[in-house]
Amino acid sequence: RIDIRVGMKEVSSLIFPREKGTMVLEDVVVTVTFPRVVRTANLTATGGTVLYDEAKKVAKWHIPKIDSKKTVQLTGTMAVKGHRPEESPPIQLEWKIPMASISGLAVSGLSVVNEAYKPYKGVRTITKSGKFTVRCG
Repeated sequence: RIDIRVGMKEVSSLIFPREKGTMVLEDVVVTVTFPRVVRTANLTATGGTVLYDEAKKVAKWHIPKIDSKKTVQLTGTMAVKGHRPEESPPIQLEWKIPMASISGLAVSGLSVVNEAYKPYKGVRTITKSGKFTVRCG
């Protein structure tokens, strides 16, 4: 049996602009690589879409948006050839958080020369994860 929950903690080290709204995770991708002894998996998600590749033994769960008060869940069962695998599969996570900065860096000025129009000073900040792997015991 598999059970994965994705949500946000209330306390965060992220830095937001002064007009702080609610924190939103975007483009969340959870990738689960199953051991070769898994014959098939029957997976369902409370949010987003989940696709299981039988040949590669990989499940990809894509969640477009998660707000700060929401938790989504992936549950399912696996059919195994022979005996149960000794280890749990690693889980990889990727996500983006718009309008947030980890470092606190900000653009204080913008100068465009040789243009007939006056540009609007607007800079969007986005925090994007790298490859984040969780190994369960």
